[in-house]
Amino acid sequence: MVFHLYEKLIQGLLEKDFESVDNWLAPGELVRLRKSLLAHYNNAHFYTAGIGNKDNLQTLEKIRNDRIRWVDPLLANPCEKEFFEKIQGFVDHLNRTCYTGISSFEFQYAVYSIGSFYKKHVDQFQNDGRRQFSIVFYLTESWKAGDGGELLLYTNNQVSKIEPKPGRMVFFKSDIPHEVLTSHHERLSLTGWMKSV
Repeated sequence: MVFHLYEKLIQGLLEKDFESVDNWLAPGELVRLRKSLLAHYNNAHFYTAGIGNKDNLQTLEKIRNDRIRWVDPLLANPCEKEFFEKIQGFVDHLNRTCYTGISSFEFQYAVYSIGSFYKKHVDQFQNDGRRQFSIVFYLTESWKAGDGGELLLYTNNQVSKIEPKPGRMVFFKSDIPHEVLTSHHERLSLTGWMKSV
């Protein structure tokens, strides 16, 4: 099953620069990660997200106003460790079959409260091109049309809208312009980047 998911994600990336699947996380894994995110959030471990990196990092709430918490692998709880092991398996497959040269990855929890958004941007920094692939896992308990928070991907002169349904995973190239539409319902996610040397 897992190799089938790997190949679906890779094929989608080759054909249209992105792909999504709805069964990467088992139901129990989804629940545990959601509880982990909420535990951190309820204990005030999140902060307002910024844009840029290093010396260019700045908080501009007219561009992005979600709240985040980086997941430190050295401090990861059991469900986060299990998640990282699954991601490492995918990285190993990518490197073995596609020669992607991924050497590391990083992840953060994100909470989009009602009214939150992230304007059009790319994940690959201007002064650091190591981010190769972006991944989003939606941890929200429920989502329905009208709740907002959709991901827009701008690829090959077209716009693709991805609904943030619980358990959905989106995989795309980090240099693709994308945005998160305004949320009308709390939106929870675990977002990460696969990085080259």
